[in-house]
Amino acid sequence: MSVDFRWAPEPADWRASLRTMVPMFRWAPWFALVLGAMSVVLFFLDMTAAGIFGLVFAVVIGFMEPVAVWWRFSSNDLVSQTVVGSADEYSFRMAVGGAIREEIDWAELPGWTETRTGFVLSTLDEGAVALSVPHRAFSGTDDQQRFRELLERHIGPSRS
Repeated sequence: MSVDFRWAPEPADWRASLRTMVPMFRWAPWFALVLGAMSVVLFFLDMTAAGIFGLVFAVVIGFMEPVAVWWRFSSNDLVSQTVVGSADEYSFRMAVGGAIREEIDWAELPGWTETRTGFVLSTLDEGAVALSVPHRAFSGTDDQQRFRELLERHIGPSRS
């Protein structure tokens, strides 16, 4: 029972991985919102300098994640190449363009999470934090379900 997938990467795929694996990226928008709201309160308390300072940093924090993802995505030609792969009872395989081909045994994937846009697989490799497989990579919902079943059977339940 092999499941095949293929997709052209987008910055949203990176964002899903970063938000899943790095707490700073997950909480940054909320922190920026709270800091901005507190800064507005400071304006009403006649603390203009502190209010401006807070608003400036709220904007910086709010834009930090999308700008970092865009910069990383646009500065590396390899990450924008088409990804093809498959998964079966034995392993998970991915190929990026013609440059990288990798076969990963299920034992090397300690966990996974399903986001609203796809699957994020944790790795034991220190060079890569996660592998992302978006829902659009599959030819249909049946393939998504078979992939989900493979993940549950070989890795365990999702770390939602």
